[in-house]
Amino acid sequence: MSNWLDEATDIASQVARVVHRKYNTYFDVSDVRQELLVWILRRESKVRVWLDHNLTEEEYRGGVKQLGKTLSRQADKYCRKRKAQFLGYAVEDEAYYSPITLSELLPFVWADVVATADNTKPRVSGGGAPAEGGNYVVQLIDIRRAIAKLDEMDRDVLQLKFENQLTFSQLAEELQVSDTTAHRKVDGALRRLNNHLGGQSPFTAEIPEDHVEDVEEE
Repeated sequence: MSNWLDEATDIASQVARVVHRKYNTYFDVSDVRQELLVWILRRESKVRVWLDHNLTEEEYRGGVKQLGKTLSRQADKYCRKRKAQFLGYAVEDEAYYSPITLSELLPFVWADVVATADNTKPRVSGGGAPAEGGNYVVQLIDIRRAIAKLDEMDRDVLQLKFENQLTFSQLAEELQVSDTTAHRKVDGALRRLNNHLGGQSPFTAEIPEDHVEDVEEE
């Protein structure tokens, strides 16, 4: 395998691992890596330009970062499509999440408003513009799956706050902590739940530059 392809493969593997973390329930990281390798081979000339060791050091490092960012976008696009196929909805029905959106939806997550006889492979249908909140059924199923990934304390905090509708003072009394700590526990649980859902926007995820290690010239 030629040097440029070795380097591109290493970068693709790093990107696949990072992007796959928020989709690991649905498919294996090797699927993402394979998709990125196919993308690289189909665009050999472009990738060779980015990884050309005849460039200045600054230009070469810029090429590595550009490849990492480009592969990150491709990986996220692929992962969103695979997740949609797994859950049975269209990519355009994807929902945007934020702690505020989750606070509004969580009271309904424990309610019997969505039939999910098989929680491992729910099938849903219907439309809804993603920018307007997306498909309500998809959102609740998504959130339920993400809650299952939280630790017991986070799940209990969210359930007490949003299912039982406790005030922060009541929550603090229940947990035997201060009001400030109760706020902090809810905020932390919401943040971790949001991370399990892929962050605030699944369309803008990019691998952080510091996750792409510079490939040193041998």
